[in-house]
Amino acid sequence: MKSTGIFVTAEELEIVKVAYQCSGMFLNSGRPIGDPEYEVKCLADKYNPPQGSGLNLKTGEFCIA
Repeated sequence: MKSTGIFVTAEELEIVKVAYQCSGMFLNSGRPIGDPEYEVKCLADKYNPPQGSGLNLKTGEFCIA
């Protein structure tokens, strides 16, 4: 993986991790509890990483595969 040098904050990374752990769980109304794809998209909009990059959940850095 190629580093981009773009890191999210520890708080933002924790939000993504919790959403990842809860993905696939739903409330009684059918609403999903965790949506990690949406959380990472919001962070990508904020930090503008290079196209094709993803968020490394261990380091909090956007990396290119």
